[in-house]
Amino acid sequence: MPLHHLMIGTWTPPGAIFTVQFDDENLTLKLVKRTEIPHDEPISWMAFDHAKKNLYGSAMKKWTSFAVKSPTEIVHEASHQMGGDPRANSAETNTRAIFLLPAKQPPYAVYCNPFYKHAGYGNVFSVSPTGALAQNIQNYPYQENTGIHGMVFDPTETYLYSADLTANKLWTHRKLPSGEVELVGSVDAPAPGDHPRWVAMHPTGNYLYALMEAGNRICEYVIDPATHLPVHTHHSFPLIPPGIPDRDTETGKGLYRADVCALTMSGKYMFASSRANKFELQGYVAAFKLRDCGSIERQICLNPTPTSGGHSNAVSPCDWSDEWVAITDDQEGWLEMYRWKDEFLHRVARVQIPEPGFGMNAIWYD
Repeated sequence: MPLHHLMIGTWTPPGAIFTVQFDDENLTLKLVKRTEIPHDEPISWMAFDHAKKNLYGSAMKKWTSFAVKSPTEIVHEASHQMGGDPRANSAETNTRAIFLLPAKQPPYAVYCNPFYKHAGYGNVFSVSPTGALAQNIQNYPYQENTGIHGMVFDPTETYLYSADLTANKLWTHRKLPSGEVELVGSVDAPAPGDHPRWVAMHPTGNYLYALMEAGNRICEYVIDPATHLPVHTHHSFPLIPPGIPDRDTETGKGLYRADVCALTMSGKYMFASSRANKFELQGYVAAFKLRDCGSIERQICLNPTPTSGGHSNAVSPCDWSDEWVAITDDQEGWLEMYRWKDEFLHRVARVQIPEPGFGMNAIWYD
């Protein structure tokens, strides 16, 4: 089928889910539906369940779920408070629901991370028989100054790896048959100023890739088969051009911050992105070739993106081939489609959606 649909949320209210159609023959993108959702629950990170029958959202102070009946029929079913520290849900705190990871294997629990202050607990939710968020079954502790921004399971869904941006470490938990998790251990990031934001894992389960927001690099880790903890291989790759001015001369603050990383369907390539903290600068997207064992063979490219990326610049490879990669930005509200062919990345289509806070991550429905 030449027609595919993606769904995208927003960083700010009013809450809405945007369904965009991509035609891979005519190379066009067009908005086909704006689904209104609760006003104060904009979704800054969304993900499907294993069957793409449910969509889960990180929605300001709530975790939300929607039944997805078709690309244009999305029905709100549940909104749950953040668990753990009771201060997280207060309107007076800046704590925000930032990321969630739905399990692909029974019992299909959903693993959620608050961020900013009072974010020292991960929230685990059970789901109903139809997949809606049901009960907060566990609030497992990290540490007081934790701020998890990304997680990934190993291929067997036995071990859960968390990128702790504010505590500057990577955590490993073991998943129990109930869906709850127990701590295995943690390791500090290689450098004090790295701030791990995102993690991805090779299909073999041998290698973990940690994206460092402040370090603006990808660090490669091998998984210790005995402890299941990640071990840094001392190989890292830049996500902004080496030597580029990366500090504001007046404030001393960083000018760039890396965003996300994701593997293609085949597991042969990985994309990663960075954002700029000033609108007059550009973000970057990088591509990497991965060996069959999972180690990074080489960095193929580091291309500038059209805008800074804003809060976003999130890369989203499609899940049925290596050919298509979506990138969103919320500086100007673009969804862009890139083709990955013969190890070159080129843009084939774009659509601008001038709505507040558009666009966060794009997820592929079909």
